Amino acid sequence: MAAHAKRAGRSLRPHAKTHKSIVIARKQIAAGAIGICCATLPELKAMAEAGIVGLLLTAPVQDPAKIDSLIAIAKKAPIIIAVDHPSQIEALAPKISADVTVDVIVDVDVGQKRTGVCNVRDIIAIARLVSRHKQIKFSGLQGYAGHVQHIVDFAERTREAARVSTLLGEYIAGLRQSGFEPAIVSGGGTGTHEIDLAGQPFTEIQAGSYVFMDADYGRILDASGGALPFECSLFMLTTVTSANVTGQVTVDAGTKSLAVNGPAPHVIIGAPEGAAYAFAGDEHGILSFPQGSEAPKLGSRILMSVTHCDPTVNLFSVMHAVSQTGNLEKWPVVGRN
Repeated sequence: MAAHAKRAGRSLRPHAKTHKSIVIARKQIAAGAIGICCATLPELKAMAEAGIVGLLLTAPVQDPAKIDSLIAIAKKAPIIIAVDHPSQIEALAPKISADVTVDVIVDVDVGQKRTGVCNVRDIIAIARLVSRHKQIKFSGLQGYAGHVQHIVDFAERTREAARVSTLLGEYIAGLRQSGFEPAIVSGGGTGTHEIDLAGQPFTEIQAGSYVFMDADYGRILDASGGALPFECSLFMLTTVTSANVTGQVTVDAGTKSLAVNGPAPHVIIGAPEGAAYAFAGDEHGILSFPQGSEAPKLGSRILMSVTHCDPTVNLFSVMHAVSQTGNLEKWPVVGRN
């Protein structure tokens, strides 16, 4: 992904919410990323304390207690934060000491209807408010199109991304007419990376899931009709714990092991071809097989890709990283919610 961004003359600031791993964040920066995005304060705190550079908090902070935590982090490391309302600036400004500067980008709604300012007038108002505070610097815009990332068909995904591009272009033009230059235009993602880097107004993309991939992104098609150019690297190791029903076995991975907001695992290693997974409660899952297949025996270990990588990682305190030579390392999962 870093190579794709470099060829396009853009930057990559991948999302830590995918992996929540200091080790992976360092590897991403070593590979060419300019920094790391964080979705939560615990992620931001963990990355800052580990010395990770170029940190961007992508979710607006409103709670006064969280503002205090944010200031404490800003004293340790330079950070950029996304805001979408003047009250967030008004809560932040009085608490920033003279020796701390916080960069701000305005989060804009580009169609997801989740967070973000909805018109250029309000964007300019926030930029003007920021300019009145010496310790806060206006740095640009964030326009994350999460609603576009998982559109399977490339042509349809491109059409929706073009709408995002048009809207962001209008916001950028409005800012410039009012004397504000958005040095940063951050957004994009794994599903739209090819489109984002080809013609969107982003200066950087926030793609995160590419590092692991999952069942949902496994369905996404690129311009040629093939899969995205990233391999599945995150798997759930599970064991067959019951095999009494013909045509299926029970494994010890249920809703406490796999996030439920995604399609079933699309890669299953150690089971017959055509095996399918289904949730069967907190601790259990069912693997069913085509008629005539030889089911795995009791105690067999099976590797499965995951439903949705981000929330699945958040369920665990550690990942086991296996090198090509078989070396095993334990990588802590940090900043868990």
